[in-house]
Amino acid sequence: MIYKNSYFKKEMRQAYIENHISTKRKLAFGAFLGFIAFAVHFVLQTLIQSVITDVFPHIMQTTYFSTLFTYITVSFLLYILYFIVYYEYLSFVEIRKNRWYLLVKMGYSAKNMIFTKIIALFSSFIFIYTTGFAVTFIMTVFLKYPFTTGYLPTLYVAGIIDIAVITFVATTISLFSSQTSNARYAIFFSSVLLYILKIVTDYRRIITSQNLILLEDFLMPFCSSASPYFMIIVIIITVCFAMCFFRAKNIAKYYTLPFESINQELSPGKRIARINERTGKFYLLDSRDIAKIRSKIFDIATTSLLIAFVCATVIFNIFIILISTSQPGKEVTIRGVIPYVFKSETMYPEIEMNDLAYFRRVDETEKLELGWVVLFREKNIEYIERITKIDGDTFTVDIDNYPNEPGTMIKEVDRTQIYGVYSHRNRWLGALILFANTIAGRMLFLFIPVLILFFYKPIKTFFQKSSKLTEND
Repeated sequence: MIYKNSYFKKEMRQAYIENHISTKRKLAFGAFLGFIAFAVHFVLQTLIQSVITDVFPHIMQTTYFSTLFTYITVSFLLYILYFIVYYEYLSFVEIRKNRWYLLVKMGYSAKNMIFTKIIALFSSFIFIYTTGFAVTFIMTVFLKYPFTTGYLPTLYVAGIIDIAVITFVATTISLFSSQTSNARYAIFFSSVLLYILKIVTDYRRIITSQNLILLEDFLMPFCSSASPYFMIIVIIITVCFAMCFFRAKNIAKYYTLPFESINQELSPGKRIARINERTGKFYLLDSRDIAKIRSKIFDIATTSLLIAFVCATVIFNIFIILISTSQPGKEVTIRGVIPYVFKSETMYPEIEMNDLAYFRRVDETEKLELGWVVLFREKNIEYIERITKIDGDTFTVDIDNYPNEPGTMIKEVDRTQIYGVYSHRNRWLGALILFANTIAGRMLFLFIPVLILFFYKPIKTFFQKSSKLTEND
């Protein structure tokens, strides 16, 4: 293998998938990450009156902290996706494909090439990450959010740590996994385990607490006294680096001959088998039959997932349309339950804004209890209030939370007006319905399924080609 430039420049090309080094392309990719994060921030602002604000308050605020934290989350997720898609170019798979074999035999130092690849990979992605971070910061300036510098270094370092650990884990996996598909799955599950580790070590609570970072030192989240997460990450990176160094240095010296190429050189009807030293049994090295089975399984799984996604979005869209078009006297009833998207704070905390509340439909003969939340109709308008007094067939109802002028919503209703009793609520489904009514939600739940239906065959062909490439690896 002959390079026009140094090995470091070759690795810089590998770290970013284009065929030549281009700072402009890296700047564009970093800016793209910043724009994506900003778009996600705006979408989240449309869901501010939902359960998402209670669960993820750190990304729902109108502060620099929210936009930058959204960026480091989005950039990490896209980085994982990027690494999985271009796994062959970014990892040490090239050693298994014998691309280092001649270089080592010609006198290139395997040790230097290992260091060079890691440095090139990190320098490229840190450059892209920093560009996106700066773009997100600059765009936030135009929103005139309250500016505080205390947490900026913390968020910046936190994002780099995430990139560093997943890079070392992924490159280590590539040296021990002979199957590309298995390695990609391992990278994905490693990122999931990393998130779980953040929760277990209390790091996630600390890094998402804007006030805690401002009150303490900006390096506080990385101190062992606050959370052992950073120390664990240092150990993981050190171990992975050592494993990468010794493993890559060792296997780069040897030429790996694929079993498939051996079988293809044999005459028809003959196949090669290898003996298992532990069991003494023979097994065939020809993997073509296994590849066909795997290809069929992959095709079935891909088709099933696409069909399931389209069906789920269609059913969900029908559900939203039914709820949106329901009118007094013509409410949607599913197995005796009336779904109702609550649009006020009058019943807080029993029912909160944009919750999907479920009301059990009742007839006029069912006995109602004091304290129950009921759905009734007055002058063709629906109300949801709590029973505070019962006098025969007359019920006094009132709301739980008065924004102003207490007592103005007290009503006396007849039993015939009440047709639903509150049973439970689903806050997440309510937030999903709220999202579905935004532009981004309509794109996701309407436009994308339509594209899948019309371009199903090209999508299937693409996945089949990807599967074949994976098998050839």
